[in-house]
Amino acid sequence: MLLLKLGQRKHLEALRKGLLYLNPLAFFRSLEADQARGDRTEGIDYIYQPDDCELVFDTGIPGSEKIRVSAASGLAGRVQIRMQRTSSCNIFCMFAVTKPMEGPLFPKYHQWFGDSFLIFTQTQEFLSRIVAAAKRQGLKGECRLVQYYDENKHTGEAGRFWKSSSFSYQSEYRIALETGTEGPFSFEVGDLSDITSDVFPLDQADQVLKFHPEDLEAAGLSWD
Repeated sequence: MLLLKLGQRKHLEALRKGLLYLNPLAFFRSLEADQARGDRTEGIDYIYQPDDCELVFDTGIPGSEKIRVSAASGLAGRVQIRMQRTSSCNIFCMFAVTKPMEGPLFPKYHQWFGDSFLIFTQTQEFLSRIVAAAKRQGLKGECRLVQYYDENKHTGEAGRFWKSSSFSYQSEYRIALETGTEGPFSFEVGDLSDITSDVFPLDQADQVLKFHPEDLEAAGLSWD
């Protein structure tokens, strides 16, 4: 797996010096006009399609029956449950290359964030430094690939590392930290210039990076 970070050049230059800027997870629900980052379903814990659930309400009136609502009785949309503990974290998002890629890396028919990108040239070393910095600062967290679900079909658990399939083109790898803050969090991890590339313009990605199957074959590489 290779990780890339997209963003504004000045922020990526700061990242190379060891400063990670993490927004609260709930922040991304408020960005309705930002097609690349705004997600109204961010941080949902459970999703139940109308045919897979029944809502039961206790009126609190002695002797009265409970009110039951299901798809058969008029439940028209899916039920979404969000827990406060799930949203109470700060996240750092990256683009993960997990397999050979056909076509352009960042196709123009999708919305992307920022004007530049950089490459984490040693994935495991980068993640090891994140873990070490979190331990030094007494922070708990987790990092892994985001899973994508069909909003109209998925029933069951979701959470911090789940997003709608409409965002699957972003191939996101996410770091989530329990910072105890409600706003943005600046995470100092130490100089990263030795394990990051220079900052490149986003529109030059296909000149800088070659991930087509034929490119890997020509380089004598295999991807399991």
